[in-house]
Amino acid sequence: MIFETKLVSSLTKVFPDEVMGQEFSAASALKNEPFSFQIAFKKGDEVRDPLTFYIRFESDLPLEHLTTYKVGYVPIIHAAPARSDEHFDRKTAGLYPDILYRRNNENPVFDEGFWEPQHFEKGERITLTAMDSYQSLWLIVNENGKEIKAGNYNITVVFYSSKNASEISRQTFKLEIIDKCLVEQDVLNTSWLHVDCLCDVYGVEMWSDKHFEIIESFVHEAAINGQNMIMLPAFTPPLDTPVGAERKTAQLVGVKVINGEYSFDFSLMKRYVEVCFKAGATYFEHSHLFTQWGARSAPKIMAMVDGEYKKIFGWETDSKSPEYAKFLKAYLKALKVFLKESGINKNILFHISDEPMTKHITYYHNAKDVVKSEIEGYMCGDALSGYEYYADGTVETPIVCVASPDMDKFVNNCDNLWVYNTGDLVYNSMPNRLITTTGARNRILGTQMYYTNAKGYLNWALNFYYGVMCHGVFNPMQNPSGGFTDPGASFQLYPDPTGSALPSIRIKVLNEAFIDNRALKTLEAMIGRQNVTTLCEKHFGKVNYNFCPSNDDLLAFRLKVNSLIKANM
Repeated sequence: MIFETKLVSSLTKVFPDEVMGQEFSAASALKNEPFSFQIAFKKGDEVRDPLTFYIRFESDLPLEHLTTYKVGYVPIIHAAPARSDEHFDRKTAGLYPDILYRRNNENPVFDEGFWEPQHFEKGERITLTAMDSYQSLWLIVNENGKEIKAGNYNITVVFYSSKNASEISRQTFKLEIIDKCLVEQDVLNTSWLHVDCLCDVYGVEMWSDKHFEIIESFVHEAAINGQNMIMLPAFTPPLDTPVGAERKTAQLVGVKVINGEYSFDFSLMKRYVEVCFKAGATYFEHSHLFTQWGARSAPKIMAMVDGEYKKIFGWETDSKSPEYAKFLKAYLKALKVFLKESGINKNILFHISDEPMTKHITYYHNAKDVVKSEIEGYMCGDALSGYEYYADGTVETPIVCVASPDMDKFVNNCDNLWVYNTGDLVYNSMPNRLITTTGARNRILGTQMYYTNAKGYLNWALNFYYGVMCHGVFNPMQNPSGGFTDPGASFQLYPDPTGSALPSIRIKVLNEAFIDNRALKTLEAMIGRQNVTTLCEKHFGKVNYNFCPSNDDLLAFRLKVNSLIKANM
């Protein structure tokens, strides 16, 4: 055999030494649904040297609806936390597939060989070479979620040798596009954009033109993968920072203090919001108004004071400070005017303090009381685990850890539940998106959120490239763990040297989770919620945040949902 290829699903991991999934050559999707599959490849035993090749498409699906990526590997030296269950592809060190490098669909091919024929794709950065280890291509139909014509499509990928332009393989994927659109995504989805990380990784100045170009790329990549909310760093986010230490100043709001009175300049925030809107974001979450883990202090806030730029609040500022309360009230009054003028209005989520601790409840109560009157009518919520914060009215929008022992109380008593997870929550079958965990463990979140009627999802890291507590900077292409024990927990996008964001397999699969959520809601509009939840129970048993199906089982469930949508049109 000269060349080996195999069609597999988006949930399959193609390792250099093994293709872990079964063949996957046919499926269905709705008219506005992004749909992914893969083609694994390697050179055959008959070929001694690496085999360069290029591809062409033969399909009745217009090529404009097809996006192609080459899957790249990252080295992992620690694959799983000590406390972990069986829902991992592997738990050993090695190369894992995760980066997606976008390719052009059609490049002109010319013979530019010298001693012998050699065909090259002009203008293509990501060339293709088959080795004696497996690699894969990632293909997406309708990546941008536009409406395409219903019908049955054959998508044939033809592989040609660069040496003599001869055909060496072909694979055909059969995709049925059902004549129905997914309902719009109503679940709010946010992973924190860390703008300071972008400065340090790319070596650019904060809020420079180049910085904004990079921000736009990252927000765009997040938006086309289902993230509709983005962090708004009005002031440097007080996150993952040791007490007394500071992160790089990332403050959108200009503050002036003259004779003890505050005034605010929102011109930089206006530019940021416009860039994010252009990139596809529709909601924003305001940076936390008090420090993490208990609201004990004020975040770092810089201002011009009588002509001198300096810090006016920070760790040394007790959160119960009357002066900080005065500042916040003045700021929030001015902010609300900006929100209305900028078109955000109520499309914003406010945070008080991330993951408040019970022992600091009085600080949190005080912090909430300071701003309550100013943000009344706006979404306000925080990541937490204990039900008591919601039961006593302290937190209006609870963003609940999937590991919370009180999850059932939230599900049964809260009509605006959000959920969140972190990298170390890989025990008791909880959903997660580590590089090393199964695809189903990532994608099942959408079904879990549907069944529990969750309204939003939060994750702490879209692009956190610092080490623990912001110590050090790491290159995720070289070290995806970055000092953590859970590889990929701190990011979903990779920084390309060109200044653009590169998607990961995990952000694509997480988007499939939210697409599944929309598919279930599409079916619900046809047959009712009770019938859909019963369908979930019959297929999986009771659905909560402590179960994880196999990849094949989850794919079979989605196929069943599609069949019912088609039957009830």
